[in-house]
Amino acid sequence: MIGLEDKKEIWLGLPQDTPEQQVWADNYYDAELVPMAQERFIGHYATEKKTSYYGMFLLLGSSWEQVAFNVKLLDPQNVHVLCGRDHDIQLSLLCNNLGLDEGSFCVTTIQEGDATALYRVIRKQHDIWDSMGRSAIDITGGSPLMRTAAAMAAAYLDIDVYRLESHYMPKYHHYEPGTERMQRLPSVQSILL
Repeated sequence: MIGLEDKKEIWLGLPQDTPEQQVWADNYYDAELVPMAQERFIGHYATEKKTSYYGMFLLLGSSWEQVAFNVKLLDPQNVHVLCGRDHDIQLSLLCNNLGLDEGSFCVTTIQEGDATALYRVIRKQHDIWDSMGRSAIDITGGSPLMRTAAAMAAAYLDIDVYRLESHYMPKYHHYEPGTERMQRLPSVQSILL
């Protein structure tokens, strides 16, 4: 069986000079590298105690694969994706990768920079989920403004906050598979209150 490092070398060697070649390389990355990197990521954190979440918010930006890792690891019962109008392709790829059914998956489109709308959506969904269990949010995706607003809402509502760190490869316009690391921000309320 070909491992992640070998498949990464294949991907790095693919020609990406034309739009057609770029699409082929991107499809290889999505279909071959991301699932293997997710398996490695889950294996890396397998021995750590994980909180069980009833719901998890995701901020979706231009990189769908980055927000999929923590969802795969934490396996919440419900997922609510917050994204802009121009993220249809990323949303489709995310749904396909996570294998979510319509009953446990919800999407809200929020205009870029509309922190007020983001607060309202998070508050309303959190109020519904809170009676069933804990919530979390992954602030890996989205714009800097929306990540900041989401983190502020999470601090106010005592929602656990996660972020994925990985090495970005500018030449290839992707993150390097296998370099992903989960970060859980400490609860503001547990420290400051």
